[in-house]
Amino acid sequence: MAEEQVNTPTAEENSETNPSTKAEERKESPLHENPRFKEVIGQRNQLRDEIAKYQAEEKAKEDKLLQEKGEYKTLLAKRDTTIEELTSKNEAITSDLGAFRQGLVEQLPEERRVYTEGMNMATLQKFVQDEQMTANAGKTDSSRAGTQAKGDFGGYSSYSEWATKDPKGYEEVNGIVGNQGSQFNVGG
Repeated sequence: MAEEQVNTPTAEENSETNPSTKAEERKESPLHENPRFKEVIGQRNQLRDEIAKYQAEEKAKEDKLLQEKGEYKTLLAKRDTTIEELTSKNEAITSDLGAFRQGLVEQLPEERRVYTEGMNMATLQKFVQDEQMTANAGKTDSSRAGTQAKGDFGGYSSYSEWATKDPKGYEEVNGIVGNQGSQFNVGG
């Protein structure tokens, strides 16, 4: 009898890394791998920068021209308009930020709110998150598997509902082994 040689792969051959499991090599979209896509995005960003420079230069030229003509009132009016726009935007952002900050502070218990007075927003957010995690540390989630429902009927309105909807829990709590020792006719 001739022995057949079977090609069995070795461990080294099977230990190839799966590129889809490497987190650092994952891409958000296949388009990001396309060199043409990267080139177009680079051109777009370059054009945006050029437009911003051009607009700044044009504004500076216009201001210089108005100064040369002695039209200081026009320059002053333009600057006042800009100041008013920026002031209104600043007030809106400050108001929104204040409301957000107040919402974060209200999530804390009264006695802990005193510590938030000098905190910046990032620190305040971290503080509120830590406080909530500390407050919830001793509590268990009753929706998790393996927890027992509380109450006279295991969280149900009657023994029959309890036995019907959660027979294992009912039997476990009431010391019934299997269906043989059942005191109630659950099925009908």
